[in-house]
Amino acid sequence: MDLSQKWGDYTRVFSLMSAFSKLGHKVTILIIRPEHKKPNVLSFKENSLDVIELHPSPMLKIKGRRGIGKYINYLFCLPVITKVVSKLIKENHVDYVYSYMPGIGSSLPAMRIKSKHKIRHVLDFADLHVYVRPKMIVERSFKDADKILAITDYLKEDLLRKGIDSNKIYIIPNGVDLELFNPAKYEYNEIQRLRSSFNADKIIVFSGALHDLNIIINSAQKVIDNIKNVKYVIIGDHRDPARSKSVWENRIKEKGFANNFTFLGRKSREEIPPYLICADVCVDSFPNEPYYAAAHPIKILEYGACGKPVVATKVSETEKIIKHGFYGFLANPNDPLEFANHLITLLNSRQLSEKMGMAFSDYIRNNFSWNKIALDLQKALLD
Repeated sequence: MDLSQKWGDYTRVFSLMSAFSKLGHKVTILIIRPEHKKPNVLSFKENSLDVIELHPSPMLKIKGRRGIGKYINYLFCLPVITKVVSKLIKENHVDYVYSYMPGIGSSLPAMRIKSKHKIRHVLDFADLHVYVRPKMIVERSFKDADKILAITDYLKEDLLRKGIDSNKIYIIPNGVDLELFNPAKYEYNEIQRLRSSFNADKIIVFSGALHDLNIIINSAQKVIDNIKNVKYVIIGDHRDPARSKSVWENRIKEKGFANNFTFLGRKSREEIPPYLICADVCVDSFPNEPYYAAAHPIKILEYGACGKPVVATKVSETEKIIKHGFYGFLANPNDPLEFANHLITLLNSRQLSEKMGMAFSDYIRNNFSWNKIALDLQKALLD
């Protein structure tokens, strides 16, 4: 995890562990990084949690933040991890070592800690990015873990196909900060000023990593033709330069939609709620691929917490969150026309949008607070 880039992994780990600590549990987060840094062990507070960031020993230097160089540098962190963890265990009673995703910089040191100190290992299996990691480490991690936290049924089924014991798999989904994403917290005049700044009658908002905006772009012409003065507000960026904000902006310009799209780039999580609140409709655009089918998108939970109806693509786990026709609409990922028609329906009916948004808000607030998710985690650990 890179604290300078607060993506979904940061949100899940720090939100879940912060809520878990409020239940009376002691949590220390170790972040293992492949870059060289002085000093190579840093202790600080992040989101109210104790954090220790570890880098390779200054005596062991391999260049490269990607590929084999990165993996070697992760291995070079193992001696310092052993020293830091031994001290922590000596000073505290430790019940579990938790690793976020299988990998050389996460589950491998967790397995070593389990073996040396006889501490149970909890593996958080949060997405299918795992398959780009060394396969040997991945398979060994699944078998070694005493408990596996899968964020969706899709991922649980994947584990079962691998022969992993179902008794050690627990569904622990993503959650949402209900206080931060609470419309009542924000001044009406502030929201109206923000809305007016877009100089549009209707506003569609997307917030998140810019994985794939194709269906949004390919459906935009019909929406623009049917809805007077509509504006798409796109919040976010992507780590992959081929899917960066500038790439998508160029696509929009090529299509001739520049006047109807505003790209704001990345915003801190604290900055995002007012943009969602001023939206008429929020959107998601996952393609029909296994990585996205397995995902439990935090952005959709945030949309719901803000009381917004959603138009999204009909992929496995998204379909389980958004009840079609009740909380918004789902479109075939390969059907931009259907996607456009759903947007037009909601943008043309304020009454329907508000009804769906309120119903979605109730559902999200009753089921996906981080406090509730932390209680589910506590129950899983005590099982």
